Amino acid sequence: MGAAFSVNDELIAQVVRYFLPPLIKSISRRTETSQGLLYFLEFLGSRRNDRYLADPGIFGHPQVEAEGNVILATLFPNPAHLRKIIDNRAKVLPVPPHMLERMLPYVAIFALGAIENKTREPLRTILHRISQGRVDDTAMSNPYRALAGEIRRRRLTTRAQDQDRRTGLSGMIGALFARADTQRAA
Repeated sequence: MGAAFSVNDELIAQVVRYFLPPLIKSISRRTETSQGLLYFLEFLGSRRNDRYLADPGIFGHPQVEAEGNVILATLFPNPAHLRKIIDNRAKVLPVPPHMLERMLPYVAIFALGAIENKTREPLRTILHRISQGRVDDTAMSNPYRALAGEIRRRRLTTRAQDQDRRTGLSGMIGALFARADTQRAA
């Protein structure tokens, strides 16, 4: 990354360190709800950012930059918020804001790639355990999407069971307190 942007490696490491906290904070905020977590799992499942970590040829490639911009748009839907983060980092880093803006998509790819590297195998184990072996090898190759599907399936099953329970419970209570109106209305 340093060579692609004509910046030394130490400064690039500092740039990455300064941008990781807002990226992580945004991911944490987005995954606080179950719906947000499902969306994030599906988002990770639709990409393979971890493949970019070992390839130094990614820097400056328009497709990779576009992928990074998709990540940023997902994590920071408000462009003004992202602009503020870049401006704040430009105050403490000896890198002009336009250069930081060009670097940020790659930092985002690094962040999600690192998350994928660290979580892919543990999620496969979790998925195998909670699905009780029902998940095939194709699904196991993308544990993010498969786990999101398993969670959705369980939610639907739980909702249906809750609905049945309520119907059954209300029906039982209704039967206990039902009046036998055998008299005709006057």
